[in-house]
Amino acid sequence: MFIAVYKDKCTGCGSCVSTCQNQVLVIEDGSCRAVRTKNCRYCMDCVASCDLGAIKVFV
Repeated sequence: MFIAVYKDKCTGCGSCVSTCQNQVLVIEDGSCRAVRTKNCRYCMDCVASCDLGAIKVFV
């Protein structure tokens, strides 16, 4: 499993962070970053919450 965050698209709004119930993501230096990938349950809520398409989850 791999979580890709496209920093050129991410604005750091935090919608993905607040949506993720497993605390996989954080905002660092103005953009999203996956820090606890072992907690990911592949629900794809983070992907759905990002209107800019800045997050992709590869299973």
